[in-house]
Amino acid sequence: MYLSKYNTIKLLGSISSNLGKTSVRTLFNPFASKPIETAKDAHSNTLTDTENVFELQHHIVKPSSMNEYEANYSEYSSQLIEKHSSTGLVHTGSWKVHIGNVQNQYIHIWMYKNFPHLDEFIGKSKTNSLDNKLNDYIVQRSNQICLSFSYFGIPQPRSKSDDQSNPNIYEMRSYWLKPGTLIEWGNLWHKGVQHRPDAKVLGVFSQIGELYNVHHMWSYKNFQQRKKMRTNAWAKPGWSENVEYTVPLIRKMESKILVPMKNSPMQ
Repeated sequence: MYLSKYNTIKLLGSISSNLGKTSVRTLFNPFASKPIETAKDAHSNTLTDTENVFELQHHIVKPSSMNEYEANYSEYSSQLIEKHSSTGLVHTGSWKVHIGNVQNQYIHIWMYKNFPHLDEFIGKSKTNSLDNKLNDYIVQRSNQICLSFSYFGIPQPRSKSDDQSNPNIYEMRSYWLKPGTLIEWGNLWHKGVQHRPDAKVLGVFSQIGELYNVHHMWSYKNFQQRKKMRTNAWAKPGWSENVEYTVPLIRKMESKILVPMKNSPMQ
């Protein structure tokens, strides 16, 4: 049986219309595709409520030189603080990767007052003997410039409790998002972070470096507390929905367990 030319066009139009209706994703149908909304303002204006700028440094170190690296970086960071803390430079923290895809890796986070302060620091900083010494131990280095999500706030120094024999463990969960989804991610996690307020340390999104890259950092006394807090979060209303709605926004994710270096303001 043959369709007339008119009926064929009508049928194709109907199929196209129905497909269009099913391709729109809402919070009630999170796994279907969603058209990217037109941005109305820069992420730096819509997702953060502070001018602070964060630099995340990643150093991969020769396995045989990790002790020497730690000693030299401690001296290096102390000299930076002594020289630049009066301008507002803050050493947020330094950690060694304890469990992750690269174990001979260190993560350092520095905070600047704003972008003019970053410009000033870069303009004044000069390579010194300690810089050169660190390079003797480093195999690969990279950094990112990030801004903080307003719902995480500014990270504060942490000390271990009186009943702790060891420092806290820190988990850095990193997410690479689909382009155009950062605003939605921020809106969802604004609610999600309320389910684990005591564990939150840092939440930032990249501005320079790998883009659409988000880092959430959490702190726990030990692995048992981590398990307990994460289990308790799943029992709270809204947490499972938060996970369900954010998973489709992610292209890639990874988790690292970090232990603080001796000179880190976060212990």
